[in-house]
Amino acid sequence: MRPMTFLRNALFVCVPACFLLSGCSRPQSAAEFSPKLDGTYSVEADMEYGSGQSAVLTVTRYDKGVWEAAFSEPESLAGVVLAFDGSTVSASYKGLAFSVPKSALPAKNMLVQATDALDTAAAAPPLSYTQQDDGSFSCSVETESGACTLTFSEAGEPAAVEIPSQPLKIRFSAYTPLTAPEVSAAETAAPAEAAQETGS
Repeated sequence: MRPMTFLRNALFVCVPACFLLSGCSRPQSAAEFSPKLDGTYSVEADMEYGSGQSAVLTVTRYDKGVWEAAFSEPESLAGVVLAFDGSTVSASYKGLAFSVPKSALPAKNMLVQATDALDTAAAAPPLSYTQQDDGSFSCSVETESGACTLTFSEAGEPAAVEIPSQPLKIRFSAYTPLTAPEVSAAETAAPAEAAQETGS
């Protein structure tokens, strides 16, 4: 076989194969993007808010309006757990319930806005997402405090919440879906803690 004929035949085979392979691995478009908003999950959160305040916490979503925030930093909030259930917010520390401490009020107010924004996006009709240079996707929702930008990883996991008017910025990591047994255990923990406090 002549060299030119061989090269021509090779191109006929390789070029379509390349198109097929690239088609299988093409990134999803903003129109196809679907974030993981309405499930039950936990995420690690780094929160910056107000005038230079910050906190590190684990945020768990159980259902619309039902969230939990367990603080590990700063020291003044370490061990405090805030439970959000609709318009009610309760606090506990090592299983003992008490009113939300004054030191936690600013963080509580910011978390109410952040969780409301995520729930609003989950309940809304399909939103318009914009793909960023790093592959993440973002959208904007309106909150009582103004415009909020939600950012998601390419896999659809919550990555950040930002409300410039506060200011508030939360970065999420370690997204973990919760299974039914884990959710049931968490939901029954609060009554057990209340019973422990009553008996003490």
